[in-house]
Amino acid sequence: MSVVQLISRAAENRSWVSANCGNLTENCHDRWVAVLDKTVVDNDKDLQKLAKRLRKKLDKRYAEVAMEYVTQKPLVMVLVI
Repeated sequence: MSVVQLISRAAENRSWVSANCGNLTENCHDRWVAVLDKTVVDNDKDLQKLAKRLRKKLDKRYAEVAMEYVTQKPLVMVLVI
């Protein structure tokens, strides 16, 4: 699979997370959620633990996974240039 295809699939999964944020906050709030093929495949409060499990479990498909933090609280993000 090409790099462009990997980026495209990861973007599709991120879009799915955004579109389904309401449902995700009910079931997985204050957790990192991993989505592959528009399906939640795992979640955890600890991003490093989640990533480690997914690398083992998904191997070559790991690059396609979208990992997003799901919370009901508003997030403040700062862009530093």
